[in-house]
Amino acid sequence: MVSMRGKSVALVTDDLMFASQLQTAMKRARGSCALVVGDEVPHTRVVFIDLNQDEERRLELIASLRHERPGLEIVGFCHHGARALRRRALDLGATRVINNGALQSVALLLSGINVGERL
Repeated sequence: MVSMRGKSVALVTDDLMFASQLQTAMKRARGSCALVVGDEVPHTRVVFIDLNQDEERRLELIASLRHERPGLEIVGFCHHGARALRRRALDLGATRVINNGALQSVALLLSGINVGERL
């Protein structure tokens, strides 16, 4: 299997709006965003997991990924008011949990792209 590194991220979501926004932002910054279908997460440095829907399955995925790939940056994202969900994701192994609006900027930052650069 070819390893994706550098300016590549993976995204676990069923929301086409989040997927489109992140794929567009990464493409403009000469990076890439792999949309995960099912639970087969490609080997990237960073994976974003949408906790807005199907939260129990996604929390299980966080725990599984943390066990299988201890060094993986796992970023959950959800509504800013979902405090209990954020805590559970962190307890299960998410590196951090951000609000929905921060998805693009955090993805660019964690993949080594200077957000202040002109795209």
